[in-house]
Amino acid sequence: MKQRNKAETLLSWIALFVITFCIIASRRPDIIFNPQPWAEDGKFWLESIYNNGFWSSIYLPQNGYYQTISRLTYGIAIIFGISKAALVANMIAISIRCFFILFILSQRLSFIKIQYRIVAVVYFLTMPNLWEGYVNITNAHWYLSLYLMAVVLADDANSRSWKIHDFTLLIISSLSGPFVVFIAPCLILKRISQRGGIINAIKGINAFDITMAVCCVIQVAAILISSDTGRSPAPLGATFSLLVDIIGYRVVGGSFFPNDYITRMGGRHELNIILCAALVLTMICLLWKSDWRYKSAVLFPVLMLGFALAKPMISLDQPQWPPLLVPGVGERYFFITNFSFFCLILFVVNKISKGSNIPLLILAIVTTPFMLRGYTIPPMAEVGYRQDIKTFSGLASGESMQIHINPPGWTMELRKH
Repeated sequence: MKQRNKAETLLSWIALFVITFCIIASRRPDIIFNPQPWAEDGKFWLESIYNNGFWSSIYLPQNGYYQTISRLTYGIAIIFGISKAALVANMIAISIRCFFILFILSQRLSFIKIQYRIVAVVYFLTMPNLWEGYVNITNAHWYLSLYLMAVVLADDANSRSWKIHDFTLLIISSLSGPFVVFIAPCLILKRISQRGGIINAIKGINAFDITMAVCCVIQVAAILISSDTGRSPAPLGATFSLLVDIIGYRVVGGSFFPNDYITRMGGRHELNIILCAALVLTMICLLWKSDWRYKSAVLFPVLMLGFALAKPMISLDQPQWPPLLVPGVGERYFFITNFSFFCLILFVVNKISKGSNIPLLILAIVTTPFMLRGYTIPPMAEVGYRQDIKTFSGLASGESMQIHINPPGWTMELRKH
């Protein structure tokens, strides 16, 4: 009977994985039926691994930090042939999101009511303003960091399989972007709270803590040692007024409405002041009465957004902040903040509901139409990628060719084996 229950549970999780995979793909079917590399997917990961081999590139940082998931994914994808590499990479990118959803619904986060987790998952699957990173592996490190943050917030692993899961995710996520630097303080808050003070936190340090610390040091060293030539030299063009407009438009408004539906919101400075002030005051008021989980859940997206705005890659020759008020520009910088903002709203709803599900139901009913409005995501532009790959396949060994990839204007150069 016990074995039967385990089998049924496994089948349920597999079914849920397949369902979420299909939902994610349904928002932009071309990621399966007409897959194309996006930007760095082709120019750096696929080009480097195909031309130079996997092992010669896996240890190299890119843009100042290690991006292991991108290189690892295309190292796997290239095994299936150059014509299938983009499809395999997209499937891995979708799978990362699916595993994150399964984790949210698992018993590891049982301290959150299941109905709130379901609403959070539905929002995650339908949230707007994802065109830039939907779905590619070059932006997967944003989702991996969100996944790792969920592991830090969760109850500690109590089985071998969960421990393997946590350590695998920790290593891949931490070495796939600089975001472990912002997750580490959240883990410190957790350990201090769990172990009753800083001294006890140090005394109780374990393998997970040490591994995150090592990964953090590796990424910090890469950031300090690597050349900054891969990043834009353009000035930020930063002002406090512009910051308020960005937060009001992209974080508050962009969490619910497709950016092109609220284009005028970026210029409504008075409204953005009110929204920004309300957001900050809400976070601060809840901060003093909440535990380490809430503090960590606030600290992480704040640090992430601060880093993103301090080191953006928006423009090469113009001030970089002003374009963030243009619909669709820099969407990747708001994946985490938008999901975190919605979770903050869920937290507030739970606080005021006093055990009733009616406020949660009202929130779901009110937000669903807006989510459905931005559900369908336009396909990538046809730049001739598939035809170029066919032409490339007919080249003689040693010949090279420029292959067009998205976004329009990008190319990668492959040398036929």
